[in-house]
Amino acid sequence: MKQIGLLLLLLFSFSPGFATTDPDSLLKVLDQVIRERSIYHSDRQHRIDSLKKELSHTTNDSAHYAIYRGLYEAYRPFRMDSALWVAGQRLAIARKINNPYYINSSSMNMAEILGGAGMYKEALEILDNLDMTHIDRNRRPYYYHIYHSIYTLMTDNAFSEDIRNDYRRLVNDYKDSLLSIQPVGSLGYRTMRAGKELFNGNYREALSDMQVCYDEYVEQSLNIASPAYGLAQIYRHLGDKDMERRYLTLSALADLRSGVKEYLSLWKLAHLLFEEGDIDRAYTYMKCSIEDAIFCNARYHAMQISEMLPIINSAYDIKMKRENTRIRTSLTLISALSLILLLSIYFIWAQVKKLSEARRSMRALNEDLRKANEELNHVNVQLRESNQVKEEYIGYVFNMCSSYIDKLEDFRKNLHRKVKTGQIEDIFRITKSSSLVADELKELFRSFDAIFLNLYPNFVKEFNSMLRSEEAIVLKEGELLTPELRIYALVRLGIQGSTKIASFLHYSPQTVYNYRMKVRNKLRISRKEFSDAIHRIGLES
Repeated sequence: MKQIGLLLLLLFSFSPGFATTDPDSLLKVLDQVIRERSIYHSDRQHRIDSLKKELSHTTNDSAHYAIYRGLYEAYRPFRMDSALWVAGQRLAIARKINNPYYINSSSMNMAEILGGAGMYKEALEILDNLDMTHIDRNRRPYYYHIYHSIYTLMTDNAFSEDIRNDYRRLVNDYKDSLLSIQPVGSLGYRTMRAGKELFNGNYREALSDMQVCYDEYVEQSLNIASPAYGLAQIYRHLGDKDMERRYLTLSALADLRSGVKEYLSLWKLAHLLFEEGDIDRAYTYMKCSIEDAIFCNARYHAMQISEMLPIINSAYDIKMKRENTRIRTSLTLISALSLILLLSIYFIWAQVKKLSEARRSMRALNEDLRKANEELNHVNVQLRESNQVKEEYIGYVFNMCSSYIDKLEDFRKNLHRKVKTGQIEDIFRITKSSSLVADELKELFRSFDAIFLNLYPNFVKEFNSMLRSEEAIVLKEGELLTPELRIYALVRLGIQGSTKIASFLHYSPQTVYNYRMKVRNKLRISRKEFSDAIHRIGLES
């Protein structure tokens, strides 16, 4: 079995399609190729379908024979039962046209498939009955190769050491036969020589030859599956596991990308990875290998793989049980942590709710405090205003009192002179006239107006803004306030009652009421708004 991969090299050549990269990276590439192997399967099936279609459009027997040859090559590593049927068709056509060379070639195809399927007796009978005179030099390597493959398989399955040694001698003889008919120095010659050295335990010499063959296959863009598998076997005997894994991976990549179903490299790689403890990959690769072997109907390969599959399955099951135990433990831990998390969330939620309530209370308190501050600010404004009014009017009162004292003193002196000089008529005339009071009232109003406008310089403008535009109060030249404005000036100072206003202005209460009604009828705003607006005049300034 070790040599089958090397001998397949003589029959197939495809493009490798990849460079030799790091083995660890190559395993990841191989994982991806296995997931996508249906694509490569479809490519090979498409080639087979194309040959079948071509076959259906051909009526010539020789052309049929040639197409069946291509179909055999496509089927042989893909579906062995179909390959056997195609070989039978080739043999029937060869006998029909009575071509002994075609008959021998088709018979060797039959023997190759039967030998690969483990039917050694039937395969050897076919080969032994062939007429060697009708096997030309070009087909002789194929003839020896089939013998070599069958005896290699028989060596691997021998029940006794003596029989195994007999078969080994036959295998070695056919290696010599294959070497004898290959041109010295050719790629096939060097490959077979490397296989013979490997077979005889000369691993260093085998490595040197096989590495040269592998490099040439890469250079010529040929399928590297067989030389890569050969290098892997050499490194296995040399004890280099890393290089064995590397070349088994490269060989498996070449096999899978070419869409073949009969191969050695992938399940050998699965065995190696299993030994290294990579159970997941070993299981995946072994499962892929046995699926392909069953599809190919390669019963011998399927049997070999099935011997290893239970061991890997058992290890995989153990690993899965450990994983399940770990998962259950993790789930238990996660559940506990989740419970703690839920309790923590509930506690945090409760704290947040309390904090939210505290914030609402704080906002309510802040709102109350804001309103209190506004009221306090309003009171402060009123107090400042009141203090300013008091200061202004206290000074005004003192000045008025002082002025009236001076006027009374002058009036007294004037009356005293007139009494002293006997001017009784003048005294009577002075006391009888009311002009003195009228003049004093005018002076009082003028002083009041001046002081008030000093306190509220925009009073007239702001007051008019509350009236309809056509009803605005227009002052006469030299006039400071009209009676209506003077009444509302007193209202602005806090004097509300009409009686008090009338007493101050020496009007009758009815007169004050009439003036107020007259103003209200001119308003462009409501009476409530007007009352509030009067008390806000001058606050902004």
